[in-house]
Amino acid sequence: MFSISFELILVMALCLSAATLLQTLSGFGFGLLVVASFTLLDVLPLTATTFLVSLLGLVNSTTVVVKNRNAVKIPELKLMLYTGIPLMLLGFVLLEYMSAHLTQFLNFILGISILLCCALMLVKRKRTDRPSRPRSFLIAGGVSGLLGGLFSTSGPPLVFQCYKQAWSIEAIRSTLLAVFTIGGIVRVGIALFGTLPDLDIMFLIAAAIPLVLLVTHFSRRLTPYVDAKWIRIIAITLLGVSGISLVVTSATTLV
Repeated sequence: MFSISFELILVMALCLSAATLLQTLSGFGFGLLVVASFTLLDVLPLTATTFLVSLLGLVNSTTVVVKNRNAVKIPELKLMLYTGIPLMLLGFVLLEYMSAHLTQFLNFILGISILLCCALMLVKRKRTDRPSRPRSFLIAGGVSGLLGGLFSTSGPPLVFQCYKQAWSIEAIRSTLLAVFTIGGIVRVGIALFGTLPDLDIMFLIAAAIPLVLLVTHFSRRLTPYVDAKWIRIIAITLLGVSGISLVVTSATTLV
């Protein structure tokens, strides 16, 4: 059973606020930044951290996707979910097993995943007039689902796939948010059958919801005054350093 200390509350608040600020100003990175920082600083067990990220992501995405549901690309959405949901279940089962028996190996995989996501975000996306083949959506959905089940960080493969399409920005964002919302509902639902956080940690997770919404509101006011390119560079750098740190620290214990 965890005891809620002032240090724990402070570290959680700082990590969540920083991740929310970078997410709002750059458009990506919340889940990856929270999972990486919480794991590196040993704030919460990975199972509790992924539950927190799924719940907060669901709160953020649901309110937006309901307003823009008419812009969602339904055929592509279905393709991504066909593979995404089954592999999310597989990822969650792997998380439950490895968090109990192979913690350092799980952290090693997390570090590698973060570095691969950073590399994916650095690749220049070339938009094409031709729609991508259905199998590319199936692959992107499957990889995203596996990452979502393991670490609640399903975004990068889907973002890479959707931003290549000749869709309007509204259609891209609405389709992504629809996938994240449905995936978030599934992820939170299956988490109820796994290792749930203790009651005091659940209290902290509930308290984090208004904090994230407040920081999001404040961050939006800063958007006109901040160069998103530099925020993106900062976010990717932080993620890269976190990924390397996780790989190195976990690899030394595995050898």
